[in-house]
Amino acid sequence: MEVKPRILYIKKILEERTDEEHTLTTNQILDILKNEYDISTHRVTLAKDIAALQEFGMDIVVIHSTQCKYFVASRQFELPELKLLIDAVESSRVITDKKSKALIEKIHTMTSPGTGRKAQA
Repeated sequence: MEVKPRILYIKKILEERTDEEHTLTTNQILDILKNEYDISTHRVTLAKDIAALQEFGMDIVVIHSTQCKYFVASRQFELPELKLLIDAVESSRVITDKKSKALIEKIHTMTSPGTGRKAQA
């Protein structure tokens, strides 16, 4: 039987898909785990895994309501820093257009999709 690192997939989901404006509910995370990674888990286990990630140092905010919502609050780079990096790459004369686009895509992976779109604007 193959062991799947459930907590790492939860970390990946939260980092790639959440921010203050884009939260995920418990059920949404459970559905993503099941549908995309073939991992079945219980909502209590999910809450314990998220608590472990918080204890590890991830800044995960939990909005308690009838359906808990989660998002990653702080990232390695804030929006103004990302814009600065993108501007520097775009204005560089020594980087080809192809390499510039590749670097900008890498910069976008350092934040949530919503913030990445804002950084490009």
